[in-house]
Amino acid sequence: MRLSLRAALPIVLVGLAPFPAALAADYDPPMVIDTPEEYVPVEVGNGWYLRGDVTYTLNDPSYNFTLFGQTAKIDRFGGGLGVGYQFTDWLRSDVTLNYVGGRRYDYDDGFDAGSAKQQVWSGLVNAYVDLGTYVGVTPYVGAGAGMVYSKHSVNIDPGPPDGVYTSADDQYAFAYALMAGVAYRVSDNISVDLGYQYFSSPSAEYLNADTFSMDKGIDYHQIKLGLRYDLW
Repeated sequence: MRLSLRAALPIVLVGLAPFPAALAADYDPPMVIDTPEEYVPVEVGNGWYLRGDVTYTLNDPSYNFTLFGQTAKIDRFGGGLGVGYQFTDWLRSDVTLNYVGGRRYDYDDGFDAGSAKQQVWSGLVNAYVDLGTYVGVTPYVGAGAGMVYSKHSVNIDPGPPDGVYTSADDQYAFAYALMAGVAYRVSDNISVDLGYQYFSSPSAEYLNADTFSMDKGIDYHQIKLGLRYDLW
């Protein structure tokens, strides 16, 4: 009996040998299904921002004058609106329309009389470099270029025997600006911007009421306070 079992054991083992191979042959490999990449819609407002600014002119513009002992009043407050785009964490750009400033003059003592008005507007394309954020404050530098629109009217009557002097004109000229300042983010979408701006139009003409001649070049040194609203 023992001999029979010993003789049968190799036969059983030989018979079972193909069994794992058969199982492996019957087992299908896992199927790999390629799934399409998830579609992420592009946000319409991503990167865009709106801005509004108020400016205050520190210097007396070159077109200011004194006549009949009275000095023209300078419009020191100006402002502007714009739209911009944040390209990277450190580079952004915007387009702005601004009222830069002007002057007003009215005088009449019953003998001498005079009136004058000048307004300066600008349209600029600006670029800024943000220099990193420190304790929530982001310093920046920037520059812009574009056009300035200047309009003036003057009417001066020094009384007889002198005649009345009248002049009115408007013009477009090249302009540029240099800026530096800091921005502070007060919420996820709103930043407060405080900075300095030098605005210049070397070829813009203006009436020099002291000499009654046309001179060139207007310059502004301005403090700028604004808000930026991110659309994302």
